[in-house]
Amino acid sequence: MQIKLGDVIRDERGREGAITNIGIATDKIDIAAEADTSLSAKEYDTDLNYVGAVTFGGNWCYFNQIEEVVKKNEFESDTEWMTWCIQN
Repeated sequence: MQIKLGDVIRDERGREGAITNIGIATDKIDIAAEADTSLSAKEYDTDLNYVGAVTFGGNWCYFNQIEEVVKKNEFESDTEWMTWCIQN
């Protein structure tokens, strides 16, 4: 399943909230991706089966504990104004 920052998810415990952090572990001991060496992502496909966790609505869970994306973050950056500024 595709997840990205701002998506509202539900975990296997029924907790819901918007994703504020996606952490990917880089050390086999750091399965929650809490170490300084872990990577932060804006988007992630859970089918890749990396080890890590998400923070959402004041909670956190491992990638494999995400039950579903309740609402996708539909925000898209509007960059058309930049083209207009360059041309004018």
